[in-house]
Amino acid sequence: MEHNHHGHHHDHSSAEETIALLKYMAHHNAHHAEELMETAAFLSENSAELIKEAVELLNKSTEKINRAIKESEG
Repeated sequence: MEHNHHGHHHDHSSAEETIALLKYMAHHNAHHAEELMETAAFLSENSAELIKEAVELLNKSTEKINRAIKESEG
């Protein structure tokens, strides 16, 4: 499982660029949620449950990002 992050300094010069970044981040979060669920299979029952709870929170956060995108797009 290889994953690289680029620097997170962004100059948001327009609403369109900001929305595009938010869409990318929501997609990125969804991908991470999938990866985390895959790792849960290799953990103890208690640890796996904590990962599942963390994924639920991540998914709720991603849902809020998606709602903000929809509201911003009008």
